[in-house]
Amino acid sequence: MEFDERQHSGHIESATPELRLVRSDASDVIRRAIDTLSPNDREVLILREVEDLLYEEIALTIGAPIGTVMSRLSRARRRMQALVHRESRDAS
Repeated sequence: MEFDERQHSGHIESATPELRLVRSDASDVIRRAIDTLSPNDREVLILREVEDLLYEEIALTIGAPIGTVMSRLSRARRRMQALVHRESRDAS
């Protein structure tokens, strides 16, 4: 039996227009929130959450101590959470 990636990936073949709109709106909110981060905070957030690098790898990549990576990432996540929460509250 072959592995069916579409079946196991959560891929929705025929997304409804409403679902596509919700996804688009969510992407816009996240993009705007990322844009508000400082360049240093944005860098570590992208390296961790998008590129899936380990803290040690991020530290080597940006040339900073691991503690700096951890504090920047924590700050970026808190800021993102607050901005996304504010946008969703304002949209209601």
